[in-house]
Amino acid sequence: MLEFKAALLCLDFQVEAQMLTINELANIRVPSILLIPTPEKHYAALERRFSHYVLLWPLADEKIQIINYPREPKDLSATHLVRHLRNIGIKKIPVLLCGKQGQSLGEMLYL
Repeated sequence: MLEFKAALLCLDFQVEAQMLTINELANIRVPSILLIPTPEKHYAALERRFSHYVLLWPLADEKIQIINYPREPKDLSATHLVRHLRNIGIKKIPVLLCGKQGQSLGEMLYL
């Protein structure tokens, strides 16, 4: 994630790296890169733990868009995403919040 953060800073984003609970994901107000880990109940059977990056883009009316290339973007409610992550056993997720220069953490999240 450090490489992403460095690249985003070069593109003049205000970047905040945070470890958010899945409930806090619904509070994101700026585009964000999430590192989704393999759920604990699944990785025990794997040789190693995998993670996957997705882009979360906030939309109006508590909706978000998940951009997970090469798949098509998917719009869903933030509540649906939180419920899904909770159901598969994920509790916390590393996130890069990508705001405008000078934007505070409080402006990037509903705190």
